[in-house]
Amino acid sequence: MIPDNDTARQYIKEYSAGTILFQEGDEGTELYVVRTGKVQISRKIANKDYIIAIIPDGSFFGEMSLLLNRPRSATAMVIEDSEILEFDQPTFLKMLTTQSNIAIRIMKNLAQRLYKANIQIETLLLSDKTHRVVKALHYMAREEGEKRPDGIYVPTTLKRLAGFVGFPLGQVAAIIDKLADAYLVLPQKEGFLIAEEGRYIEFLEFLDMKEKFG
Repeated sequence: MIPDNDTARQYIKEYSAGTILFQEGDEGTELYVVRTGKVQISRKIANKDYIIAIIPDGSFFGEMSLLLNRPRSATAMVIEDSEILEFDQPTFLKMLTTQSNIAIRIMKNLAQRLYKANIQIETLLLSDKTHRVVKALHYMAREEGEKRPDGIYVPTTLKRLAGFVGFPLGQVAAIIDKLADAYLVLPQKEGFLIAEEGRYIEFLEFLDMKEKFG
């Protein structure tokens, strides 16, 4: 979705880590495309902040407010020094009408976000906290995991995982420690390793049955 370099240059802005691009409830006036760096999308629910997504380079966000003319539904914060392209609504709408590949990519992106939202809602409804963590990591492994000889590497942080499952960092860390003791999830640098996928899925199925039948 990033235009060629000559066209893009006029839209690029540089932001340092910690910069808030917009907050939940703000008027939506721009579409953002991450050229380099990362942006965290979070939302406040019942006075708690939940991390909805981490936007990597090459990806876009902020289009919903422009399409629906509604306030921002989440907060966007730069978490790595970044170069970001910003397009106002007229430019964005022109891109949609003149470049069909962009329109198709946006539709795919919206469908993926809806799927992820459904998974997160399903996870947050689970009563058992261990079940939430195991299910969240299983989802992340399917969507983002990297198969390695020693298992499936899931590139996510403890903070992001805590935001996804909806309870404090310390409690999530304690659950990860217990899963590590059982050799189900092994903490790695900037991620986690599911060492034995078969055993992990069996444990998740056990938790699913326990949730269903008590």
